[in-house]
Amino acid sequence: MKNLIYFFLFFSTVVFSQNYNYAIEEPQKQTLPVLPVVNNQLEEIEYFKAYLLPITKKATLQSALDTYGSVRLGKGDYSGVDITMKSNQRLYGHATLTKLSNITIAAGSSNVYLENLLPEGKEVIFQTGGVISNCTLKTIKWATIKATNAMVENNSFINIMSAIHFDCSASGYFRNNKIIKHQVHGTSNQLVMKGNSITPSYGNVHLHSNFLTPAGDATDINNLQTTTFVGLDSEAWNFSGTGTKPMLSMQNMGNVKITDFGGGNGYSTVQTPAFDIDANNLFFLNKYIQSEGISGFSKVAAKTNVLYYLGEHDNYIRGSGTVTGFDLKSHFRGIGLDKEVTLNGVVQTSTISNPTTITSAILGSQYTPWTRPTWETLPNPLGENWAANRVGKTDSTSYIQNLINTKGIAELPEGVFYISSTLSMTVDGTKGIVGAGTGKTVLVGLTDSFPLITLIESATGDNNFVLSNLTLQGGSVGVYAPDAIDMIAFTNLKYVVFRNQNYGVHLYRIFGLDNCFFDNVSFVDCKIGFFQDPHPIYTFENAGYVDKVVFYNGQYLNCGTAVSMIATRADNLNAWINCKFDNNQSALTLSGHNFAIAANCDFANNTGNYTISGELSLYNCKFHGNTPTKATFMSKLVFIEGCNFLDSAKMFPEEIHYLSSYYILNSTITGNVNKTYGINQAVYVNSNLLANPTLSKLLVNVKDNIPTVLINATPKPYPQLLVTQ
Repeated sequence: MKNLIYFFLFFSTVVFSQNYNYAIEEPQKQTLPVLPVVNNQLEEIEYFKAYLLPITKKATLQSALDTYGSVRLGKGDYSGVDITMKSNQRLYGHATLTKLSNITIAAGSSNVYLENLLPEGKEVIFQTGGVISNCTLKTIKWATIKATNAMVENNSFINIMSAIHFDCSASGYFRNNKIIKHQVHGTSNQLVMKGNSITPSYGNVHLHSNFLTPAGDATDINNLQTTTFVGLDSEAWNFSGTGTKPMLSMQNMGNVKITDFGGGNGYSTVQTPAFDIDANNLFFLNKYIQSEGISGFSKVAAKTNVLYYLGEHDNYIRGSGTVTGFDLKSHFRGIGLDKEVTLNGVVQTSTISNPTTITSAILGSQYTPWTRPTWETLPNPLGENWAANRVGKTDSTSYIQNLINTKGIAELPEGVFYISSTLSMTVDGTKGIVGAGTGKTVLVGLTDSFPLITLIESATGDNNFVLSNLTLQGGSVGVYAPDAIDMIAFTNLKYVVFRNQNYGVHLYRIFGLDNCFFDNVSFVDCKIGFFQDPHPIYTFENAGYVDKVVFYNGQYLNCGTAVSMIATRADNLNAWINCKFDNNQSALTLSGHNFAIAANCDFANNTGNYTISGELSLYNCKFHGNTPTKATFMSKLVFIEGCNFLDSAKMFPEEIHYLSSYYILNSTITGNVNKTYGINQAVYVNSNLLANPTLSKLLVNVKDNIPTVLINATPKPYPQLLVTQ
């Protein structure tokens, strides 16, 4: 089986000299060109201006934090001393993730920032007392993040590879927190969120959650006014048979919303159902998870009102007692109702009488949408004449390769490093390149005939590498993963800009890319930015899949195809979050994907035949200035919620003749949603379809091209998933 920045340099035509060792025994001098004045990106600037605490002084970490406010750590183990973070303090680990002991975020703190830390087996504790707010935890691995009767609100948890245990069942609350890319492997419970009725908890949004093989129970969620999961997957829950609950256990809940819900537990030791949800209102969109074997049916409380848009596999049963909640299901596949809308099991073929309760559930409450991203202008340190200016420059290939071979991590200073052949980097968890920022360190191909970096299979079974804070320019490919590569997993790329390549990242027939995080990784002027290139004929050894990878805050600019991911083994739960797709021909070209997500993204000025091809769920996205020659989507299956399409281009293609289904909720669409050819299904919910006023109603079902207005009321579209209460 195949396995898994603040020192200015001034532009000049002269060069300066620095001494670099090509080999330990043979120091040599290398001359580097002077960079023009180009700043790093803002977060990079914050990172590099932080006080660098050497590992020899790790015992003074608390003092350094209290003295300097912002501290960054080097590579290695800084554990041994527990620390307390206070308001406006920042702590950065190394790109390799720095090992640390217990961390307490003091009660009443705000604007605490933690990143790239490995408190393995330790705790990150939100202290009981005053409100803790506007903090960011990013890339925290193998800890338990805990809050017991604390007050935690408006915080961001990003790329969290740790269990989260929030227990405010006695007092306190957690409100309006964003949990973006939460992945936990093996432990139990992986997510605990318990509130109380006196100081209620609400407004927390989980965007991309992966509960991977919990030994026992995966979740324990209780007494929340509202909660939302966008993109939720679990594999083999109760793996060791130590649990008793369904994977998703929610009790005493108010309003629950879940989308893009997949997974299964076919190989668990003791199987339990997929979910047991006791809520006032439950919303499903694109649910495919299933209970398996003898685990029994999933359960929904008798009182729960259910809005369910597209599902498959097992149904749920009602809990004990008299059923008072309604079931409104749209296009439930596998039971002969894949084109129908049913209310309490009855197919609806005309306007629903007395729809007040359903109308109220559909409209919900209007809250504040997530703030739209504001993207920086990406640094372009070499300017437009970079290719002509590289001729005759000093070759740094041997120098950098020697750093990788001897140090593992090649830490490059500010400067331009030209290379004449590929750099080899073994995917063994110890190799990588770290620069001084995307505006300060540039790795440039002297020609465009070779990949700048080629990944090499690991003999140890490890499967990740490090790349951060630099620009990769020229060469044929930025990072090339050849077919000898087995698994690449749990890899965090951070602040990398790929420029002027055929392919920025090229995955050529590898086994798989799994559970990775691309943080502010951008592609500019590439033929293809990110290229998944699997073997056209599927075999297990050449699966070539990409699963549960999150592209966060990336920019895709002026590319032929920004992202090409044509899978032969299905890809699962990949997401683009807060990304910008501008002036490409194609933004996303996908095929063979389950639960692919674009969230809070902007699509602007794209000019190809189609802006997006393939199956995709879009949340809080904005389309403007796009001029596709055929349609916005070349897709058989699209989910749209809380989006604004300001372009007049038609939405869907004429080329797909059958098996196409489109679900538009709480959105405003300028272009025509109708097709004149083929057989199409659709459900339109609370959406303004400006080119199709007869379909601009609260609920419309389209069966084989024939629309039926089921709730004839004026829509009031606003996002209902990625919101703050």
